[in-house]
Amino acid sequence: MTDSPRQIIAQIALFADLPEPTLQALTTLAVSTKRAAGVTIQLQGEPAEAMYLVASGRVKIYRLSSGGREQILNVIGPTGMFNAVPIFDGGVCPASAETLGEVSLLVLPRQPLLECIDRHPLLARAFLAEFTARMRHLVDLVDTLALHTVQGRLARLLLEQAAAAERGEAIASITQAQMAAHLGTVREMVGRTLKSFEELGLIRVDRSTISVIDREGLERQAEL
Repeated sequence: MTDSPRQIIAQIALFADLPEPTLQALTTLAVSTKRAAGVTIQLQGEPAEAMYLVASGRVKIYRLSSGGREQILNVIGPTGMFNAVPIFDGGVCPASAETLGEVSLLVLPRQPLLECIDRHPLLARAFLAEFTARMRHLVDLVDTLALHTVQGRLARLLLEQAAAAERGEAIASITQAQMAAHLGTVREMVGRTLKSFEELGLIRVDRSTISVIDREGLERQAEL
């Protein structure tokens, strides 16, 4: 049975603790839509017209350099959201978004959402907390890219995936090429590093599944 827009909104961490009137107000704004695999939802640099909530499926958030190199910023799964920041500053989309398989979305149009926030102060506070958490994440990302080796960055990514799986969160399976784009390196380097981790007994690679075998050893690699 498919969840209703009201149920989907209530499952999103940003909105989970909001009072019922605020949740109902958000529900009236939400427009349900589905996209097929490989569809571009938004392009980096184009006007931001809405915020998106993922009901099912996965969405890749990425940026392209002037030379065409892709940097994956995140892969958003069910109960995730994207394109919130430009809703507030009126700027353009900071990154592109593409579906990884069939996706169901709830679309919150910009102007009605801003008017809803004006009427519901607790919603504004929830967004403030969300943006603070994102800022911390970006600081950590800069630290990871600037101060750690590819081995360290890949070890961190694997540990984060393992921790999220233990919490029961939906984990987006990604290819070696997508890992490379996420870590700011090339696929061949990711492949060699995964093989090295496997030879050290840190992980086990079984087709598309990677299992952490030696967490402490992988944590030591994450500090490199």
